[in-house]
Amino acid sequence: MPNQLDSVVLKFGSSVLQSEEDLPRAVHEIYRWWRDGVKVFAVVSAFGDTTNNLKGLADKVGGPLDSTILASLLATGEAASSALLGLSLNKFGIPAHVLDATQAGLRTSGDQLDGQLASVDVKALTEAAQHGVVVLPGFVGRNDAGAIALLGRGGSDYSALFLANQLSAHCVLLKDVDGLYTSDPSCNSQRAIRFARVSYDTAARLGGELVQQKAIRFASDHRLKFSITSIGASDYTEVGPFSDRLDVQKPDYEALKVTLLGCGTVGGGVYQLLNELPDLFTIVGVGTRTPQRAFQLGVPEQLITIDVDRLLDKHCDVVVELIGGLTQAASLTSRALSLGRDVVTANKSLIALNGDSLHDLADKTGARLRYSAAVGGVLPAIETIERVRDTGSIRAFSGVLNATTNFVLDQLGNGESIESAVKLAQTHGYAEADPQADLDGTDAAQKLAILARAAFGVSLSFQNIRRKGIIGITTDDVCNTSKRGNSIRLVASAELVDGRIETSVCPLSLPFDHPLSGVSGTQNRLLVAVDGGEQTVVSGEGAGRWPTSVAVIADLLDCRTAQAQSQLTECVA
Repeated sequence: MPNQLDSVVLKFGSSVLQSEEDLPRAVHEIYRWWRDGVKVFAVVSAFGDTTNNLKGLADKVGGPLDSTILASLLATGEAASSALLGLSLNKFGIPAHVLDATQAGLRTSGDQLDGQLASVDVKALTEAAQHGVVVLPGFVGRNDAGAIALLGRGGSDYSALFLANQLSAHCVLLKDVDGLYTSDPSCNSQRAIRFARVSYDTAARLGGELVQQKAIRFASDHRLKFSITSIGASDYTEVGPFSDRLDVQKPDYEALKVTLLGCGTVGGGVYQLLNELPDLFTIVGVGTRTPQRAFQLGVPEQLITIDVDRLLDKHCDVVVELIGGLTQAASLTSRALSLGRDVVTANKSLIALNGDSLHDLADKTGARLRYSAAVGGVLPAIETIERVRDTGSIRAFSGVLNATTNFVLDQLGNGESIESAVKLAQTHGYAEADPQADLDGTDAAQKLAILARAAFGVSLSFQNIRRKGIIGITTDDVCNTSKRGNSIRLVASAELVDGRIETSVCPLSLPFDHPLSGVSGTQNRLLVAVDGGEQTVVSGEGAGRWPTSVAVIADLLDCRTAQAQSQLTECVA
């Protein structure tokens, strides 16, 4: 697929979203792109057989089928699936905006049940994409009379390609296979060969029900390249003005074998998400101090052990460390890396204190060390820093990086005492039993040290970072600050000044129009500035089971992609 993408249109068909249970799979795919700084427009079909079932209900009612009424009925399938995807994205802490056909300005012409797309409000879509993922129903538009109009069977493909053309975005059609094959791989897997690239004519001839014919014709008419693949896949078929080329060197990718250390709040969430991706991951063992809790989550008894050290003797591809703490976590991750196994962790203390030695060990053995979830939950802080660093010289960055203190400050603004605010945060799972590290700024300082390493390539001791937490801030302080048009936020910052890095963590009074002032609840936000003055802003939920879990899964998907690329390189060699 193209590199350096600015925008992508991801189309999720009914074969991919069979029911609401498949929504997390779509979230993982969306987050993979969004955290890399790509503006994502998700086009959604109705779940499974919803459209056919709705048509069956209309037939059952009987009488003449009024096109306007039938279109309104059938469009409810896409309305429901797009709204539910938006809710699912919000559950995982990813900002989402669901637009219907009217809000998106999707205008049609021609037949009401099999029309042509004529225009879209590009400005409305691009403005919405500045604030999060944009979700739209496929298959649906509005005609000149303002009535709902449909785009024919498989019309979501057409919706996605039309939007990609209007937005100058790349289009990816997510299917239940990882590309276009010479024959149906489900019927003839030994002889079916995937196309790496294929012409429009071949796609139209072999696509069958995989891609709508109208959509292929539209792409051909506009010389629009697009990709066909499946969720989490490393392979794909690119359709465009190409000569056909088969991918005859494709290795057999197996599910990544995962050892999970820890099955608490986040570990349990990661287990559930992994269990929903059996085609991509196989869990070979779960180490936990509380076996009964893991068993209650549905972990098979034969996978559970309290002997986490011995669990590393079992072969796996990647170890996920979610036990927390420092001494045991450092020992286990060091051993895993020394064995050449990839490691994914959400342990910020571990990385802040032992990151240099763990990176050295990973470099020595060729293993991968990933810890996106250690800094800001679903907030793609590390990815944003690395992306900006690769395109320019970072001058400074600052952010609200601790969700607990942000939540507490909001509650103080609502009149709560700090004691009751902390208790409420603990009730919601936003604060540990001992919240001292959050309240005194230690947590934010550890995250700052990790990000400084990524931004400036330096090793900073978080203990040496000047820090002051929110202990001592009162309800009156927050309320009086608000009356002056400001809000109090705990801000972590690092700036390159005359060749040295100045860092701090402290509460600041910020005007309401400051980018960090509007961060609410458990949301985190990061600002990255380069020498030229340009500033990048990114936001996301910074705490909770699901935002942290989805970031862990994204790191695992990166590991899987990297291992697949290694296998392909070996196969070609």
